[in-house]
Amino acid sequence: MELSHQRPDRPHRPPGLTLWPSSSYSSFTPSHTSSNPYISTAPTAYNPTSSPPPPRTDSRTSSSSSSLDKPPSIDIPRHVSAALYAKGLNVSDIGLVTFRTDSRSHPRNWPLLRKIFDTSLICFLEFFMTLVSIAGSVAADITGKSLGFSFVGSICSWVTLYMLAQAVGALVFPPIVERFGCRLIYTTSTFVFCLACLLIAVWPTKESVIVGRIVSGLVSAMPAVVATGSLENMWDTRGRIWIIHLWISGAVLGMAGGPAVATYISQSAFGWPFVYGIAGITAFVLTLLCILMQESRPTQVLQQQVRKISKRVQFDQLSADTGTLPSFREFVRSSLWRPMQFYFTEPIVFVVSFMGAFVYGLIYLFSACLTRVYVDGFGMERGSASLVMLALAVSIPFTFLPRIYDIRLIHRIERSGKSVKPEDKLFGFYLAAPVLAAGLWWFAFSVPHGSSCTAVALWSSMGALILVGYGVIEFDTTLSGYLVDAYGSYAASANAPMSFLRAVLSGVFPLFANQMFEGMGNRDALILLASLATSFCVVAAVFRVYGRGLRQRSRFAEEQQGQEILVEDKWDEP
Repeated sequence: MELSHQRPDRPHRPPGLTLWPSSSYSSFTPSHTSSNPYISTAPTAYNPTSSPPPPRTDSRTSSSSSSLDKPPSIDIPRHVSAALYAKGLNVSDIGLVTFRTDSRSHPRNWPLLRKIFDTSLICFLEFFMTLVSIAGSVAADITGKSLGFSFVGSICSWVTLYMLAQAVGALVFPPIVERFGCRLIYTTSTFVFCLACLLIAVWPTKESVIVGRIVSGLVSAMPAVVATGSLENMWDTRGRIWIIHLWISGAVLGMAGGPAVATYISQSAFGWPFVYGIAGITAFVLTLLCILMQESRPTQVLQQQVRKISKRVQFDQLSADTGTLPSFREFVRSSLWRPMQFYFTEPIVFVVSFMGAFVYGLIYLFSACLTRVYVDGFGMERGSASLVMLALAVSIPFTFLPRIYDIRLIHRIERSGKSVKPEDKLFGFYLAAPVLAAGLWWFAFSVPHGSSCTAVALWSSMGALILVGYGVIEFDTTLSGYLVDAYGSYAASANAPMSFLRAVLSGVFPLFANQMFEGMGNRDALILLASLATSFCVVAAVFRVYGRGLRQRSRFAEEQQGQEILVEDKWDEP
């Protein structure tokens, strides 16, 4: 599964903040002061579910227009406002309900155990679905002849169709999440994923493989669309840094462990269908656990609370700003046209999207050919060779170190009275580019050129894969975050091309991986990959020197101003 960083109703959005100018961030203030102590007549301090209200107007010059635009006041009974207050909710004199800062109903203020349960389940879903995704590379190699596939047809059915379906799902599903919330999406998508896996396990035919992989790939995009937004809703800024990185690390762990799990199960007496039988059973258990989750999308939580309280107190004039499904025209504009516009007209988006997608696709390329490299080059057995991918996961603990540096750097900049620029957070990229290149060059020259090899070369090659794994994680984390910081309210459109390309290249790379390694030889093929990765070091140097200037020349990128107020992400693009 792709490491997408996206909020539920904004495709491919990493966690972040939208910058709203201070002149446009003011809450609606009623024209009179209510005598009811539970009715909010002051600006709301914390309301992550509604859109920013319009700027205040001067009542001395705009009284006529404001009286036309302003909704009429209603009389809120005291028992109604008291019931809302008991749930941590404020209500204005027009009946609009919002969260209080200390509201226990808001996911940000949930008990710690509740957050840990939901967060752990979300991270495990990412790990599990990514593992099943990349296990298709092993199944493609094993089942080609038995199911009547050609070599390319087998990879296309097991891997390419899955990843292309995931790319489509990541574009199509966000409006569904916006309407129905997160909990329902987790439950239904996991259950459909369960049925798709069981279809392959029970009827192991060419047709069931194609249908099962397309359906499972399509619904696997849904947890990826929802996950980042769910985690961001539950955790504050500092907590999110570590939780999101843990979530990404879980996906990398799934990619590293998938080939080994699939290979050993396939070589057992049960055979390869048992891989998807276990996956189906596991997905069913996860479906039951998803039922125990709580809805974490604030708009849905607020709507549920308002509905329950309105029914209990028999008062139907309360409302909550929960948004509506976009029209087809709005969907095409925000999810399809604008990302294409960004990709072809914004140099930053073009370069960053290609680098991020290429580096991520390397893992899927390795999943298709790395076993062959170690079987032919080092003389290992297939089962033992599949364990080599686990070296990519060894780097996970080291990727937390740049996050510590980023936090310390941000604090130092803030203490100096300066604003944090997007380029200030690119340290991980500056470090990952040479580390990835060095890892690939090291790996290329540790692989035997002929038929002879030594134990030193074997272990040396695994050390190189640790560096490659580090580079993959840092590229994904840092570059996605950079696009969010640079493009602000347009971040969804800026990140969409990279997320889409990641899925496409992850599905396409395995199609020619074996041909490339067979035709060029293991060492020469790796030298080609290392050379491409080395060019990213040049890009990193350009970003270090000219990055800010390139961003400021963009008409979409937002320059952070000191007078802007940081508010919670509003999710809507202008």
